Amino acid sequence: MKGLSNVLAGFITGTLLITSSFRPVHALPASGSSPSLSPKTETVKKYLESCRNRSAQDAGCEKLRKDAVEILQEDLRTLGSTADRGYLLSIVPVFQSEEVELRIAAADAIGMIGPQDRDAEFLVPVTNDPVPDVRVAVGQAISRGKGSALRLLAQRIRSGNKTGRTPEIPPDASKFTMPVVPNSIYLFDSSSPELGRVSYITRRGDAAGFFKGKAKKGPFKLEEFQETFRYQLQDEHQAFNQAQDAASKQLEREKPDPKNMQAFAEYMGRIVSTQTLSMTRSSLDLYQPDFYSLPTVYVLEERQIGQRTYPTRYVVTYQDQALRQPGYRLVWMTVPDDAIKSAQAASLKEEQQEAGRKKEEEAVHKRQEALDDLSKKKDDADKKKFKKGQADLEKELGF
Repeated sequence: MKGLSNVLAGFITGTLLITSSFRPVHALPASGSSPSLSPKTETVKKYLESCRNRSAQDAGCEKLRKDAVEILQEDLRTLGSTADRGYLLSIVPVFQSEEVELRIAAADAIGMIGPQDRDAEFLVPVTNDPVPDVRVAVGQAISRGKGSALRLLAQRIRSGNKTGRTPEIPPDASKFTMPVVPNSIYLFDSSSPELGRVSYITRRGDAAGFFKGKAKKGPFKLEEFQETFRYQLQDEHQAFNQAQDAASKQLEREKPDPKNMQAFAEYMGRIVSTQTLSMTRSSLDLYQPDFYSLPTVYVLEERQIGQRTYPTRYVVTYQDQALRQPGYRLVWMTVPDDAIKSAQAASLKEEQQEAGRKKEEEAVHKRQEALDDLSKKKDDADKKKFKKGQADLEKELGF
């Protein structure tokens, strides 16, 4: 494969897989013999020269590919077992390979060597691999490192809960009528298009300026936005939870054949997915200060639903502390209007009750202020009367 050959060009010349300073055990010539390629090196060389541009349906080439990948995985483990930090920068290019197994092996090798804080700069890009299992392996490797920056990065990427070997594809935000800052990088583990939350980092520092010109309202500090639209956000959250409850009850009524392992596995996958959606949504809306500094909200679209106006599309800009770059999250409403109206009916009563309590509290406060003022005036009058009586007494006594 083309990606594989680019990364491993050094290997087929007789030195190593990626670096000219290390030779794997299987490539070393026997003592006293003339330098020659080992059988394993020949296997990789043959695959790269004969099969890399052929169809994956070619059975012979597919076997060669598997053999070559296994050999190179072994070499990566050998690199990792040296615990030599000098190989870290040589391993990183393996993440450009099209072979998922090699990218996972590269992550394992980095974990064996043990990254440090000063390695965070070149590790950050590989945390965003499109394949979930590669991201998991990278996260495990980083968690074996030392330093505050790596700890923060490990915590940041542990927030993702996806697994699998199938590459994810960034969504087309224009289909959701959402603008994207030019040259932005989509973040797989911080995004969930089905929940109406997709995240990006950008090398440009003017994401706020980009969205400010498109905003209907804002900027708001995150806390200010959450307070201003408290009931609207509550309605959306309630409508979402009601939909999840309905989906869970529907799944409970289904009875897949336990003998059909594939159908049963798919059924269990749907249950897990339904159970984790609410947790994922809450996590994406949390904006922990350790990870996101100065979150600022720009409302891009408002829409009247029932008796309230809702921010149906907005963006939260921030500084991503772990990834060390400006970031932003596009958010849009995914629940239908009827579900919002249903949740709104209950929250309107709550809002009216709260307004009544506030009105009563204000009245009590005013009465207390009036009593305090009256008491103060009485005290002042008593003081004046006392002083006048004292003065009259002193005058009568001739003082």
